Amino acid sequence: MRETRLTMINESLLEIPVVTLPQGFRFRYFKEQDEETWIRILTQAGEFPTEEAARERFRNEFSSSIGDLKERTLFIDTQEGESVGTAMGWYNTEFRDGTYGRLHWVSIIPNFQGQGLARPLVTQALKIMKKKHNKAYLTTRPRSYKGIKLYLDYGFKPLMQTKQCAQGWNLVEEFLGIKLTS
Repeated sequence: MRETRLTMINESLLEIPVVTLPQGFRFRYFKEQDEETWIRILTQAGEFPTEEAARERFRNEFSSSIGDLKERTLFIDTQEGESVGTAMGWYNTEFRDGTYGRLHWVSIIPNFQGQGLARPLVTQALKIMKKKHNKAYLTTRPRSYKGIKLYLDYGFKPLMQTKQCAQGWNLVEEFLGIKLTS
């Protein structure tokens, strides 16, 4: 149950909260040599059990999309140049009517979580997406309730698709102590 895939949608990207990065950090876009950087961040953040699993997913999902990666993938770097977070203002032409952008692979390595980086990261990814889309979606899991709370603050709403989804959203409601579904 805890790994149920949940979908959230935002029907309007007109108003994106303005949140800036804390001092000592900067945004930058993906460069061709950043595949391993992405793999390291996502693995450290717990999205993949091993770097090899992350590498396989990256190559399967993005190997033919280097141009899009350079326009739609952000990293947060420290002043020293260490990349500590990433997110994509991506797309999926097969979701609903094909016009939704996709907030994708939002991750911050554990040593830098809780430092005010997630909100600015989501803000910037949505700004990237807004250039080509006026609505967005994302997928998540019930155990990512802190991220879900953040996405709710950005106007994303639960999308009910299956009975298993309803069970997942019920679990999130318990974690957050709020009612999300009717």
